[in-house]
Amino acid sequence: MSSFFTPAFIRNLFIAAISGLIISFSGFRSEGVHVPFLFNMLFSVGLGWLEPKKGWALALMQVVVIFVGYYVFSGFVVAERPDVAKFATYLAAVPTLAGSFMGAFMKRAFL
Repeated sequence: MSSFFTPAFIRNLFIAAISGLIISFSGFRSEGVHVPFLFNMLFSVGLGWLEPKKGWALALMQVVVIFVGYYVFSGFVVAERPDVAKFATYLAAVPTLAGSFMGAFMKRAFL
């Protein structure tokens, strides 16, 4: 039985953390929720594509980083629209998990 924490999975954890920070920061800099959700779907589908069997763990890591990033950025970055940043952060779990599962499905179905 192989280990859960393979070198590729650990590399992808860093990708999930960086993408979570980008998603969180985009919530602070956008006028609407569409740009953060677009980034969220693109990054989470990519994470599901990278790790089809462990994509759920990467998605959970990304959600945690989005929430932590929101509270870190809210301390020193002034949001264009604070209500959009808060809404995009609190709703981020749904497209992250859905996108990760869709990316895993697409890789398994088409490759």
